[in-house]
Amino acid sequence: MESTRTILPVPRLRDFRAVLRVLEREVGSALQGQGECCGVTSAQCHVLLELEGAGCVNLTGLSARLELDKSTLSRTVDGLVQAGLVDRSADPENRRQQVICLSAVGKERVAGINGLCDAAYATVFNHIPVEKYDQVIESVGLLARALVRARKEEPQDGCSNGCCR
Repeated sequence: MESTRTILPVPRLRDFRAVLRVLEREVGSALQGQGECCGVTSAQCHVLLELEGAGCVNLTGLSARLELDKSTLSRTVDGLVQAGLVDRSADPENRRQQVICLSAVGKERVAGINGLCDAAYATVFNHIPVEKYDQVIESVGLLARALVRARKEEPQDGCSNGCCR
């Protein structure tokens, strides 16, 4: 069964783009401020938080979850291993691969990151009516999934610099 798509009128698309630019600036500003506060880069933070949710995982699995190429991810993981935040060992199911897990120190660092970020976003939610919390969370989730799908489905027509936002 075919789904019918409603095309958003251009003025509403432009309103959406304007709001999205504000959101992008504010999230970017918040992330920039949090970047080094926990002693890790933004990329390392993403890896640590993903490992918290995934448990132990091989580089291929982590690469797929984060949608990063293995060579880029490997360099990030190397830095985390050197910092003692991640342990790397041979995969018992495939000795040619390695399993990556949070170390005890890494778990402490993740707890710190979560505490800081939870507090920061709790402040944001203080400016949203309580009855709208679920709506905001659902809408941001819908938007995130739609952006991922659109990125995977649509050719980038030379607009990779963000000018179309």
